[in-house]
Amino acid sequence: MPERYAGYAVSRLLEARKRYWRIEAQDYADNLGELAKISALIWDGAMDILSALALLDGEELTGRSTRLYGYVKRALSAETMWYWQYLSRLHNFQHKPDHSDPDFREAVYYTGILLQMLNERLPAVLRMPEMSWSWLLVAALPQPGGW
Repeated sequence: MPERYAGYAVSRLLEARKRYWRIEAQDYADNLGELAKISALIWDGAMDILSALALLDGEELTGRSTRLYGYVKRALSAETMWYWQYLSRLHNFQHKPDHSDPDFREAVYYTGILLQMLNERLPAVLRMPEMSWSWLLVAALPQPGGW
């Protein structure tokens, strides 16, 4: 079952990447709704990775995010937990897309680092391909002529 969640994560993150590249050169303010959807896909992908890790650690999944967050607090290092705040910002952005362009980019960048760290915790056979999460690090860079 962890392999399913790892697969879900890849699918969601690649969908987010496709949507992001479609609008990257457009005006930030004109694309807040689409960026909110992208944020939701990134959040869901991260939850999928965490679900896979939790299952591998013998946790029972209940479908409640508070339970999964309890696992996160117990299982992840303080360094990894520091990056959680940026994933949370993306989660908040999906419900209230009012972050500035630099704040959004910062959240995207540090969420990319978090996903890389979570991916490294997975067994090699379950790890996501780099292209599914590394685009977050690139997307955070300023784009010429766009946001």
